[in-house]
Formats: sequence, structure tokens, C-alpha cells
Amino acid sequence: MVFYFTATGNSLYVAKRISENPISIPQVLKQNHLQFSDKKIGIVCPVYCGEIPHIVLEFLKKSKFKLKMSYFLLY
Repeated sequence: MVFYFTATGNSLYVAKRISENPISIPQVLKQNHLQFSDKKIGIVCPVYCGEIPHIVLEFLKKSKFKLKMSYFLLY
């Protein structure tokens, strides 16, 4: 399971290279139930001034994850 946030399309491009069906973080935040379970969960997003975007931080704070491994791709 790969979640992504993109402003220019670059993070979406990377997310699609990793997963056939990446999940948009802004779309997921519209849901009330933010609980996810998988063997691996990844997040792809840009870095702005050395920090991840506020929307990604909001997603991480509101979500609950049940997994064995997680990874981030930041650039």
C-alpha cells in the first residue's frame, strides 16, 4: 500500500513506479475512518524547506497503521 501527495506530479510518478494503485493522501483525508493494515505501507511526498508538507503530517496524525514495515520516499 503506497500513499502519496504531489503538487507537480513528480511524487505521483514515483508512487506509480512502486505501486500499481497508489492512494492519494488528499482523497483519503476526506474519509472518516483512517485505519490501514498491510504488510508494507509507504508514503511518497516532496520535501519543502526541509520538511514534509502539512497535509502529509495531518494524514500521519489522524491515521492508524497496522503493519510490519513502513518506508518514506522524500526528495
